[in-house]
Amino acid sequence: MLDGTRFSAQTPEGHFTVTAQINGLDISPLGTLWRPKFFDSGFALHGDTDVPPYPVSHGCVRVSNQAIDWIWANNLAPIGTEVWVY
Repeated sequence: MLDGTRFSAQTPEGHFTVTAQINGLDISPLGTLWRPKFFDSGFALHGDTDVPPYPVSHGCVRVSNQAIDWIWANNLAPIGTEVWVY
């Protein structure tokens, strides 16, 4: 919820590529993203301190901060990496 307005979003299905990334904290209108790797306009693979076993994202692919740090440290999703969402 942002300024009393409820938003609903779903992660888009399809075949994408990582097109941009921020090696740090990105503050967006829908929340904060840790070390995001963007794959479809504003959607990203990113870290978070809370990763429950049910959908809570505004459409992103949320992983733990430790997982995204590992992805960055091992260069596992550089720009151009294919991202399949289904």
